[in-house]
Parts: sequence; C-alpha cells; structure tokens
Amino acid sequence: MLEARNLHLTIGTKDLLIDTSFRIGDTDKVALIGLNGAGKSTLMKFLAGETISQTLHHEGQILKSADTTIGYLPQEISFEGDLEKTALEYAMQANQTLYDLSRAIARMEIELTLPIDHESDAYHKLIETFSESTHEFERLGGYRMQSDAEKILSGLGFSQEDFQKRVKEFSGGWQMRLLISKLLLQQPALLLLDEPTNHLDMDSLRWLESYLLNYDKSYVIISHDRFFLDKLTTKTLEISFKRITEYKGNYTFYEQEKALRYEQSIAKYENDKKKIEHLQQFVNRFKAKATKATQAQSRVRMIEKLQQELETPEQDLSQISFRFPKAAPSGRMVITLENVRKSYTMPDQAGKVVLKNVSLEIERGDRVAIVGSNGAGKSTLCKVLAGETEFEGKRTLGHNVSLAFFGQHQTEKLNQKVSILDEMLDAAPDSEARKKVRDLLGCFLFSGDAVEKKIGVLSGGEKSRVALAKMLLTASNFLILDEPTNHLDMRSKEMLIESLEHYDGTLLIVSHDRYFLDSLVDKVFYVKDGGVRVFLSGYAEFLEKIDAELQAEADSKKSSVKADTPKKTDSAKPTAKTVPTSKPTVNKKQLDKLEKQIEKLEAEKITLEAEMSSADFYKRADSKQTIEKHKLLAKELETLYTEWEKVSA
Repeated sequence: MLEARNLHLTIGTKDLLIDTSFRIGDTDKVALIGLNGAGKSTLMKFLAGETISQTLHHEGQILKSADTTIGYLPQEISFEGDLEKTALEYAMQANQTLYDLSRAIARMEIELTLPIDHESDAYHKLIETFSESTHEFERLGGYRMQSDAEKILSGLGFSQEDFQKRVKEFSGGWQMRLLISKLLLQQPALLLLDEPTNHLDMDSLRWLESYLLNYDKSYVIISHDRFFLDKLTTKTLEISFKRITEYKGNYTFYEQEKALRYEQSIAKYENDKKKIEHLQQFVNRFKAKATKATQAQSRVRMIEKLQQELETPEQDLSQISFRFPKAAPSGRMVITLENVRKSYTMPDQAGKVVLKNVSLEIERGDRVAIVGSNGAGKSTLCKVLAGETEFEGKRTLGHNVSLAFFGQHQTEKLNQKVSILDEMLDAAPDSEARKKVRDLLGCFLFSGDAVEKKIGVLSGGEKSRVALAKMLLTASNFLILDEPTNHLDMRSKEMLIESLEHYDGTLLIVSHDRYFLDSLVDKVFYVKDGGVRVFLSGYAEFLEKIDAELQAEADSKKSSVKADTPKKTDSAKPTAKTVPTSKPTVNKKQLDKLEKQIEKLEAEKITLEAEMSSADFYKRADSKQTIEKHKLLAKELETLYTEWEKVSA
C-alpha cells in the first residue's frame, strides 16, 4: 500500500530521519512511537501530504498504490469554513460527492415545483438530470448516509440534540471528535491518527477501540496510551536515533523485543572487542617474525574489518527515578462527604445538578480512580474533595491531612514572568529537592535551554506539565490528580507511575489512561447520573464488572422481548421439542418481517420513479404529492435498513 525507501527528512538544519525505509501493508495495524521530539507527528503529516514547513526538506521515495486514500487526524485542528455547519452536516460531508449530490437533488426538487414550460428543452433536461441523480444517489447508498453519520456521532458521545448544533458551538475536544467521525465515515485505505484518545472519555474511547478492531483497512496510530496501542496494533515502528526500526507486535511486544535486541547487541559488541584484542595479541607477538608475517597481516585485515563493523549499542535515555518528599502520616479517615449536592447555573437555564446526595469515605492508604463519561462530574467531585468549590452538604477533612491538588486552575498560579527553572527552584522545599529539579524537569520534557523559557510564553500543555512537576516537589499525604497524564509521553508516564507506586500517602486520580490507572488504583469511584458508585477493585476488574452489567441488561431486554412474543398453544403435554426456541428463531422472524416490508417499499419506490421519469409527469396535478411520497418512502426505507442491520447483528 505505502512504502518509504531511503527516506531522509530534515527541518532546517535538524535531521529527523536518515536513510530509513519501512512499509505499511493493506491491513497493517501500526503503532508509531518514539520520544517527544523524535519526529512522529512530522512524519505523519508528511505521509498525509500536509504542508509542514517551508524549511522541510526530504530525499528518498514514498511509493503508494493509485487507489490508496489517506485520512489524517492531526493533534491540532482547524474548522475554517465549516464553523456554521451543523455537526450532522459536517459528518455527512465525509463523502463529498454524495453530499453534493444530495444538495443538487434538493435544489432540483425545488426547481420542479416552480412554474416552467413543460415542453421546453430545459424542462426535459431537468427531468433527465433529476432521474439520473436520484438513481445514482440510491446506488451509492445515499439514503443511508444520514443514519451512518448518526451512528458514528452517537458512538463518539454526541446526543440527538448535538446533531443540529453548529460546529462553532462545540469545544476544541468535541470538534476533534467531529473530525474523527468524518474520517471514519470516509473509510480511507490508510488512517493516520495522531493522539486520537486525547479528548475521549471512557465510553467513547471504548467505542472507538471496538470500531478500529473491526476496521478492515490499515491505520497508523501515535498514542501515549499503551493500553490502546496494545489492544489495537500488531506492528510497531519506532523512531530512534533518526532511524525507524520495525517490531512485529504491539507495544508490550516491542518493549520486550527491544530489551532482548539490546542485550544481544551488547553481547556481540563485547564478543567482537575480545576478538579484536585476541587478534591484536597475535599481531604484536608475531609481526616481526618472517615465518608468521603473512598470518599477522591477515589478522591485521581481520582487525580492520571488525573495527569498521564495531558499533557501541545505542540506548535511549535511561529512566529517571523520582521520589515524593515524605509527609507525616494522616489519621485513618482521610476525608468524608455527606449528602453533597453541587449544581451550576447555566445561561438562560435552571441550575444543572452535577452531584446529588453523594456520600463517601476515603481512608488512609486508599488509591482511588474517579471515572465516568465526559460531563458526569469527575472534576467537580475532585474540586469538592479538595475544597476548591462551594457545594451543599458536609465535607470533613481527617486528622493531620496535608492535601495537594492538581487541577486545571494550577496553571493560573504559576508566575508568568519567571523561567521554568526559577519557578521550580522557588517551590523546592529543601536542598535535596533543589538538586532533583533539573532531572524532574527532564522527565516532564524540559531539558537543556528549554528550562530557561519564561512561563508566560509556554503553551497550555507546557504550563500544565510545569504545574504538575512543581506539585511533585511538595510533601503531602493526600494527593488529588485531575488528568495528570495529559501532555506526557510514555517515558514521563512511567516515571510518574514509579513515583506514585512509592508514594506512601492516599491517592485519588482522574484519568482516561487505563494503563496508568490499572498500575496504581485499588478502588474506583464511578460517577454517573449525579451519583457515585464505589467498586472495591482495580480498574481492569471494574471494567469487567461494568461490561457484565451491560451484558446482563441487554440479555434482560432480549428476554423481555422473547417473553412478549406470542406462543403457540398445544393441548398435549410439552416435550423437549415444544420448548420455545432461542434467540436466533426470534431474530429470524424479525428479519423475515423486515425484509418483506423493505421489498414492498422498494417496489413502490420503483413504481414512483418510473412515473417521475415520464415526460409529462410534471404536467400532472399530483406531481408534488408524488415527489413528497417518494421522499417519505426513501426515509422509511433508510429506517428499515438500519433496523435490519441491528437485528441481523
């Protein structure tokens, strides 16, 4: 499908890739990984044909088949020219040809209702074009265009009300979801996804995973969510030391295989060094003897060859270890909430209740994940627990609790006029912590001259990383972290996980990174419908329980439908053969019924189209009613097609 040969990428004077080659096949599921700044996003933009920079220079070849279509999701998006469209309109533009055809048909329908000379060439041309367009629209699946768009929008978390909201009314995160929906509807041969999970909540993330697992084409994903990569990818391309190395497995396989390859390269390096030393000893001993001169020269050539091939094995920067400053332990009960209620006043609306009658306890040593859909109230609960917002009810902080809270507001407390380094040094509580400042900043992607940047010139993501690094310098025994892994790469996350594993206080985390949560928590607060359910388990076990509940709910609904199905009566005593049949039989009956309805409506539609294609159709008094009936039939068929798909599944 796509192949790079001897690719050399340079931006300005910086080499990103040197003489590297790789291939992406028709159904490859690829993870593109590497340290921040290695060039992952630049390479993806280049493959997508996006304009990167006037200073970008490339050599080598990019080969792809003529039918290779590429869909690209960047980290930063622009909706220029699309802001006034509704979410549904934007999604339906995935197939621009089909969307334009639908608009053209709508215009022709209006033209056909206007006064016109039914004998004119223009009229006959309009009739012919209308008939051809409607047939082409149906052939291309136009009557399913809207239902397909609605399915994907719903999967990504959009409600029915959201479908008619304009693009400009959505936040940046929701606009990113709109772009994802459009790409999925396009069904490109190659999907290039740069951090697709950044703005997804638990439900939409799992929906996207399910969708991509069934994607029958190829994709390349950049992500710092290793759980996501492990589940979805079967090949890993790593950018390291300006070259791309391929590993035939997911992220976990890559980690194990890379460690093995490094050990093997070290062993080979040491073995070659010993060979050179042994050969050099022979040369030194016998080079002056005439009888051994030829053999000595032979070994000199062997040494030269080995030295040319001898390379010190390269390894990425080693992990930097960091430990939290110790604080005096708290009492057994860290914090309690009793009958907490929190609402927000919305413009032109009554107050929106986010939390209602919430009561919970957190004890010393608890390691809690707060999870739920976007807008469920996770961050609000964090603020209530941290004492950062007003609410109704009672909050009781335990004995000797020293609380540290990381939230979005933390960036506002940074001194905009000082450098990153000075901000960190000022926050360090003692000389030992001051010695660790540069190492800690390195973990959060600030190294070299970058630490001298003023806080005021940093991006939102960079400020967030500084605020997190700064908080980790302070001693506390109760830590509340709201999305701490945003803007962190794999290496930084591993550092943070290791540090939190050794943290001896009480921990509460909001995060959509499942690997991060599963590594750290033993209790889950599930925020839904204004309430909080407590699960005494790790995150993976919590997901299994939720899946089991959803499956039980679905089975219950199926059983209810089955119970409502009329059963044939029989005066004879029931035998094994007369026991009501199982779900497949019920589905078969439903399918048969739907197929008969579809067949009937399709026949009616064909009859109407035959009438509409006649030369004198628009002279008839009932032409408008016929056109309207045709539109209604098309919509009804679209609904039946969707229902047929659900039942057959």
